[in-house]
Amino acid sequence: MLEKGKLMVWEPLTNNPFSRFDNPMNLAYMHYEGDFILVFEEFNGSKEYIFTYGKNKSNLNSIITFRILDEIARTDIEKLISRVGKERETQGLSKLTYEPTFYKVKNSSYLSWYDGINPILFDIHPSVEHHLYITSEFMIDVLSEQEPIITISTIS
Repeated sequence: MLEKGKLMVWEPLTNNPFSRFDNPMNLAYMHYEGDFILVFEEFNGSKEYIFTYGKNKSNLNSIITFRILDEIARTDIEKLISRVGKERETQGLSKLTYEPTFYKVKNSSYLSWYDGINPILFDIHPSVEHHLYITSEFMIDVLSEQEPIITISTIS
């Protein structure tokens, strides 16, 4: 399924150190048992960035679903990324000084597909968002009603 939605640059990190080609993020670890946790590291860095989608009373599930695909296989996303820069120019915005690694997908094909196999999705989860993470090797799609909680720790 090709993604046909619109990518919006998402900045979940203050002072984001990641740039897709200059300082890519490495998926170090992923865990899904109750909470959904993604841990990223800089290739030449000493910090890890832990993105936690938590399960709590208001969120019976930490996420709706996720998928992880090899970055090389996602030509659909590459086309959408190139549109982001063109749209910024058209809107008179400055060019980005880095290649983003975090996006939200508006009018997501993945979300529409998932809703098609689970037609009560929007009744149960009316505010689902599609978060896209681009790492050095993978593209990770997460459907969730919440933003992740981010913690940063030093690698020993």
